[in-house]
Amino acid sequence: MKYYIIATLIAFLLGVVMTFALALAIRHTRRVRNKLLSSATTQTERKKALKKAEFSKLVLALVLMTYFLGVFIGVYATVLDISQLGVLLAYIGTPTTVAIGFYAWKAKAENVVKIKREYSKETEGIPVDLNNVGGNQY
Repeated sequence: MKYYIIATLIAFLLGVVMTFALALAIRHTRRVRNKLLSSATTQTERKKALKKAEFSKLVLALVLMTYFLGVFIGVYATVLDISQLGVLLAYIGTPTTVAIGFYAWKAKAENVVKIKREYSKETEGIPVDLNNVGGNQY
């Protein structure tokens, strides 16, 4: 019981540290972006400086960081007690499946919109139904 409390406290403290690290990284990114924007001379350089990181990719990176920390702690707990292997495998499999599936669905939806916008003449008769991106529409 004592080890679970210690592991929980360590995981909480690491989460706090990662949150502060993320805040510092965002602050640094904004500074670099503003510096690039102020030194940009052409329109192309300004567009490049204004390009932001996608929020979903940032969230996915944070979730994966905490996830791998949990895997590390889970492997350690499984080494101590092999009966925890089923729990560890469920911990690894479930979020991985959900995260990869969601991210693939989201990327597909974004690509449908981009393709429709960039190739408007070629896709003129094809409707864009974002509610049914994953299914067969025809």
